[in-house]
Amino acid sequence: MGIINNGPHGPFTGRIGNTVYYMLKSKNVSREIGINTKPPTDLQLRNRMVTKLCSKFLCAIKGFIETSFSVEADLMDDNAYNQAAKNNKNRIFEGNYPDVKINYSQVMLSKGLLKPAEKWGVTQFPMGLQFTWQTDPKMAWAEATEQAMLIAYFPDLDRTEYVVFGNDRIKGNAVLELPPSLQGKYMETYLSFIAADRKQVSDSVYTGSFNKPDATERLLLTT
Repeated sequence: MGIINNGPHGPFTGRIGNTVYYMLKSKNVSREIGINTKPPTDLQLRNRMVTKLCSKFLCAIKGFIETSFSVEADLMDDNAYNQAAKNNKNRIFEGNYPDVKINYSQVMLSKGLLKPAEKWGVTQFPMGLQFTWQTDPKMAWAEATEQAMLIAYFPDLDRTEYVVFGNDRIKGNAVLELPPSLQGKYMETYLSFIAADRKQVSDSVYTGSFNKPDATERLLLTT
């Protein structure tokens, strides 16, 4: 049953026939439902797997993307999760069904107009991860006070550790502390920046992996 909110000129919500209406922020949107009796093609199966894997990944990092994609979400009159999905679903997956996997070097964990990290580096030490990046003592105050956003995602555990408001850009370094139980686990890492007023962010930078199971030695990534 569909409901017309606020009288005959208001938005529809609920189901009418094979169409479901609902509100997405300020927009009244709809989607058609039905039953398809044809066997799915490999392309359809791949798309279903991609959708499932993307949802699982984004749910694991939801706490981070609620901040990192908040600016883009406001700009597009959408929510952060949807914007993260739109910016990742069609770019991060590789392989044919059923051998589909995420290419973590292509993951975008924030999107914006601020300058991304340059000449960065990441090292693992007993407390966790130390991130470094290039600074300029003459940079403008607004740029100098942008804060680092650090994240480590653990694919085998489907878990994240992150900081959304870390050290100021001018400091050139920040630490992501990790509990001892995660120190030797396989992790994928990323770095970005957010303005002090939370109204701008930078594109995220992929800063490499640590303890990857199929690697005999971690590849040192530099830019």
